[in-house]
Amino acid sequence: MQYKIIMGIALVGVMLSSCSSHKVYKESTMLSKPHAAPKINRATQQKYLDAINKVRAEARSCGSAGSFTTAAPLRWSRALYSAAYEHSNDMLKSNHLTHKGSGTKFDWTARVQRLNRGSHFKERIENNGYKQWKNIAENIALGSSTIDAVMLNWIKSDYHCANIMNPEFTDVGMAYTYKEGSKRSHYWTQNFAAHQ
Repeated sequence: MQYKIIMGIALVGVMLSSCSSHKVYKESTMLSKPHAAPKINRATQQKYLDAINKVRAEARSCGSAGSFTTAAPLRWSRALYSAAYEHSNDMLKSNHLTHKGSGTKFDWTARVQRLNRGSHFKERIENNGYKQWKNIAENIALGSSTIDAVMLNWIKSDYHCANIMNPEFTDVGMAYTYKEGSKRSHYWTQNFAAHQ
């Protein structure tokens, strides 16, 4: 199996976030048991897509991750949204911020796949039905309460910016969860991918 992993952690304002990506040229053998993510309303879905594609429509420097020309608009993926929602919900309910799932009852993929450990974003993406991919990436964030704020913070962070601008990606799913009255209350996950 040939793969490449890029990981970074950034502290930007009040938002703590992290990103990760993979290139793998092997088909998944995981039997999908998708998370029952709530249906996202069309207006919210379009708002997320518009925010992401607006960033991709402009050439930009992503600092140490490189400079990018404009990139084609991404399409919404229900499977990537389900994986993103699963992880945002797990982070919120388990009070953690990392690409690794909590391994608790809130880590759906770890539970249904009987991993005996926290799930990895690659496993969540495959478990939620996005298979035969050639590139995947994940951005996560904590603290921002609006799509505009989280996108601004991500594009200020080199490797988050690079994930958003990567011209190889064709599909995206994004989810937001929050808990009122909590200091760690706003969790975001973006999953990017392209099929082989």
